[in-house]
Amino acid sequence: MKQTVFNACDLLDTLQANSLLSGKRLGLLTNVSGVSRDLQKTSVRLSQLYNLCALFSPEHGLSGVQQAGGFDTDVFIDPQTGAPVYDLYGKTDGFLAAQKALQDLDMLLFDIQDIGIRYYTYQHTMLDAMKLCADVGIPFVVLDRVNPLGGVTVQGCCLECDCLSDVGRAPGQPVVSGMTVGELSLWYKDLFCIDVQLHVLRCKGWQRAYVFEDTDLLFVPPSPNMPTMDTVFLYSGTCLFEDTNISEGRGTTKPFEQFGAPWLNTEKVISVLCDLPEDARKNFDELVFRPCEFMPTFSDYTGEVCKGMQLHIRDKQNVNMYATVLYLFYVMRKVHPEEFTLDSNLPLLAGTKRILADDFNVSAFLEEQAEKCKEFAKMRKQYLLY
Repeated sequence: MKQTVFNACDLLDTLQANSLLSGKRLGLLTNVSGVSRDLQKTSVRLSQLYNLCALFSPEHGLSGVQQAGGFDTDVFIDPQTGAPVYDLYGKTDGFLAAQKALQDLDMLLFDIQDIGIRYYTYQHTMLDAMKLCADVGIPFVVLDRVNPLGGVTVQGCCLECDCLSDVGRAPGQPVVSGMTVGELSLWYKDLFCIDVQLHVLRCKGWQRAYVFEDTDLLFVPPSPNMPTMDTVFLYSGTCLFEDTNISEGRGTTKPFEQFGAPWLNTEKVISVLCDLPEDARKNFDELVFRPCEFMPTFSDYTGEVCKGMQLHIRDKQNVNMYATVLYLFYVMRKVHPEEFTLDSNLPLLAGTKRILADDFNVSAFLEEQAEKCKEFAKMRKQYLLY
């Protein structure tokens, strides 16, 4: 049975929210995913209840139509609220305008559905916003949302200090942290010594063991290539294909759920993968690797037939996607030593430069990272709200 859960945006008419927001000139950092249980935009609800003066957008823009790396390039007026919209991602003139706009506000709120994975840029835009609020001396309020992957699992490489970038700002952060954006904001405040007045309005009814499908909430794709909850789950591993010469499925209806290349020997890759030792296979025993072909309409291999595979999930609780893709890399190097290549930027996603080494030992690396994830899980306890 689905569990009844309320994100913080569903609780804007409570006494707690009213005491914090009433009489303030408010800004809201949001996008298409910032909606209530009944799919009303948080921006509209805020404008009805309080004094909403400005909107700010992340990667993909306010409406979520821009592709990877895209953003709202111009300041414009949101037709539903009448508030001006400023970009907080592109670091262009729009970003400078956003900085100036913050000076006319009393408070900035954040309401975006994150997916619980370090590579996804919304949590880093939240970090930027926290720092900007500290600079201008206004409070920052996180309208917390459930973590779609739940609040228990901590997996993947803990980001190493020489791999910091716009897809990983916090040293030591695992790929999957098992934290809500509200919890992450509390950790970021301490980690980066941000002198900002921070408030987190909590969800109601959510428990750490709940993944998104356990709740009665409706899924709204938070970005163009994150169309389903299967995509969200697989992304913690398949995102790594972005920095290889394998298509990660952009330009198809199944981005990050399928991957391939014109030269890939899919059957051989699957065969070698399934012959790996048991300690490796346990990471993906609940995945089915289905050979398939696809033709991207944009991005890598546009208009070319790619031979690859689609991943089907039997049991999400017993799959480690980050580990799975590292083993796929190992097998592809073995099957296609000449064709398969890794980009020099891959460590920024993977979290370690060691992944580029020809003698990279996947098993030993994952064993090491599992211990680091346990240490992170102990550290994060002080920031958990649920």
